[in-house]
Formats: sequence, structure tokens, C-alpha cells
Amino acid sequence: MRHLLVMIDGLADTPLAELGGKTPLEHATTPVLDKLSAAGEIGTVRTIRKGEEAETLSALFTVLGYPPGPYRTGRGYYEALATGQVLAEGEWAFRLQLVNVQNGKLADSRAGGLSDIEGSQLVMALSKHFNLPRLRFVPVAGHNHLLIIDGIDFHGLRDVSAINLINQPLAEQMPQGPGQELLSKIIDEAPAVLAKHEVNRARVAKGKLAANAVWIWGGGTTIEVPGFHKTFGIKGAMVSYSNLFRGVGVATGLAVPNPGGTATTGLSDPSGRMVKVDIETLKKRDHETDEINKLRVTTESALQNFEFVLAHFSYPDDHSHQGDVLGKVKAIGLIDKHFFKPVLKVLETQKDTRLLVISTLMSRVETRMHDERAVPYLMWGPGIEPNAGKLTFTESNAETARKHIEDGTRLIDNLLHGI
Repeated sequence: MRHLLVMIDGLADTPLAELGGKTPLEHATTPVLDKLSAAGEIGTVRTIRKGEEAETLSALFTVLGYPPGPYRTGRGYYEALATGQVLAEGEWAFRLQLVNVQNGKLADSRAGGLSDIEGSQLVMALSKHFNLPRLRFVPVAGHNHLLIIDGIDFHGLRDVSAINLINQPLAEQMPQGPGQELLSKIIDEAPAVLAKHEVNRARVAKGKLAANAVWIWGGGTTIEVPGFHKTFGIKGAMVSYSNLFRGVGVATGLAVPNPGGTATTGLSDPSGRMVKVDIETLKKRDHETDEINKLRVTTESALQNFEFVLAHFSYPDDHSHQGDVLGKVKAIGLIDKHFFKPVLKVLETQKDTRLLVISTLMSRVETRMHDERAVPYLMWGPGIEPNAGKLTFTESNAETARKHIEDGTRLIDNLLHGI
């Protein structure tokens, strides 16, 4: 038996006036997802516990069957793994996010959409300004980068994701706790460095938002995560463009092929942890349709070589954070057409693959932030009893279905064992 888990960031949302009271998922053209839903099981699951911060890392570990608490060291650590950075003892990795601030409030957590070249140039300017041996500025992509700090124990530091700070005064949300002085110094001095950089001058001249500030959050240090193979007895692969997902794949020993490439057996240490990752051939990002096709090709390859494959899409979430309703609707439709339509043909031919589709967490266009509410899931394939009524795949239908899973860590057992 093979198992395909498809995680779509931000697929779930709330009804929107712009869509006549429908959610983006309800409004999107999704004939394949609806076909799967009508022949399978749908319901709701909590990927975020009640009262906890709606954060992607927690949701990912939950869906993988790991209680997130012991492994919530901070996404900076996992994103560092995805870029080939192995932290030395005493080092911490933080997400260094280039943002746009207006009147002291966070206006855009993505700084208007930076290219990889623009982001890298700005980060290198910061590295030159903060020329301290304990600091390593690591350019990654677009607005997302890394800051690695040595010699400070940040255990107990409280910081907040930039995603959850839209339209809020940053001065009221500064990091608090061990090491806060250094982080505050970088956040306070960065605007002067960024303001005079030619990248931002050119962006302003073209009417684009400037990356006029940084936000530092998600600090994490080395932590041991049980290997997926050792935990579940099967080998798996992670197919994603997201450095957070790829880093968790590295940490859990899942093979991490580059989208568009062939997925072969990964090499991990004897414990089943810390799979090696190829960072040299991961090319720059393409348009959504091209990327969806590359993710599909590699997913189909992985299904030939692994018993478990996780395919991940971030586009609906990306559009949610931009407040782009129509972009989100379009992205959902593109995933249905260019991923699920051809993949379903493969699954119907193989007849030995169980499929689980889930919204990683709810991401609301209206607020441009994540939400802790339960999200819909869809399960289809051998051993899955269909819902009565042949329901289409929507949030409201999932809420009326018979199964509602409060402990999201149990969902993977349903996928692996068909229960």
C-alpha cells in the first residue's frame, strides 16, 4: 500500500462578501477534488490546538503524527537545515524577514514581493553593516532569509511571527527575553541601511513597496526529531518548494527531492534522521502553473519509490497573506487542474494508493492571517468508506460530515491504516 498526503497551505477560509458569501474553495473550479470527495470521506480536523498560535510548523508536525510541543524549537532551525546549514553547538537560527512598515505598523510581511536577487542584495548589505563574528546573515529567497547567531542562549525568548502582525505596531511586539538586546539592535538599525540601498530606491521609483525594515522571529537550535521511518515503519519523501517543509523533511529523514527532479531513495544517518538535501540544483521559482507541474512530476516519481509521499503547496496561503481573493481562487483551481487531474489518473491505474488532502491550516484573506479553527480534510482510496450523500469538498460540507478529529496527530493513522 502506498500513501499520498497532499497538504495545501491556506486552502480553508471563511465566507467572503466579494465571492457572494462563498469561501475561495467553494468558489473555485475543483471538479477533481469534488469527484474524490464524492467517492471518499471528508470531515474536519484540528491541526492547531484550541487557544494555540496558528503556526505552520505546529500544523505540519501535527499532520505528520508528531506532537508539536517537543519539536517546536523554532522554524529558523528547520529552514536552516533546508539550506544545508547544520548548526554548531550554541548556534541559533532565526527567520530574518524583509518587510514593509508604514507609520510604525507592519503593512506587508512580504515587502511587496521581492525577487531572490533583490532579497539577497539587501541581506548582504545588512551583513556588511552588522559586521560581528557571532552573526551570519544567510540569503535564501525573496523576503525570507536566515540570521544565525552564536554564543547566546535564547531559551525563553518570546517572539511573534510576522504573519500575525499585519497592521500592528511593531514596537509593541519586539522580542522579549534572553538575547533581546541584540535582536532589537538589528531590527532598529536595519531601516537606515535598507533605506539607502539601490534595490529599494529602484523599487520606490517603479511604484513598488520598499523592503524598509526587518523582522526577526522563529529562533531555533538543534533538536533531535525521531525519524519517520523508525516511527512508522515506512520510507517516505517530501516534495515541496517551502524551506520549512523541506527542513522538517531533512530532520525526520524523509527524502527531499527538488521539484521537477526524480525522487530516489534518500541517504540518512543510521537513526533515520537528518537526510541529506541537494541545495545546488534547486532553481529559482517559476510561475504557479509551472511549479505545480514540477511538483506533480516529482510526486509521481516518488510514488514509484516510496510508500509515503507528502506533496505540499503554498499558493492559497501566499494569496491569503496578500489579501488577494481572486488570486487564491485561481490558485486552488490550478492545483485541481494541473496536479489532481493527472495524479488521479495515475492513482486509478495503480489502485493501491490511499490519498489524504488537507488544508495545513486556515488562512483568511479577510485578515491576511492564520486562524486556529478546524480545517477540512478529504480521504480517498482502498479501505476508505465514502460519506453518504456524495458531498463536494468544501468547508461547510466537511463540517456537516460524520467525522471530526480533535487530535490532529491521529489523522495520519487513518491514512496509513484506513480507519
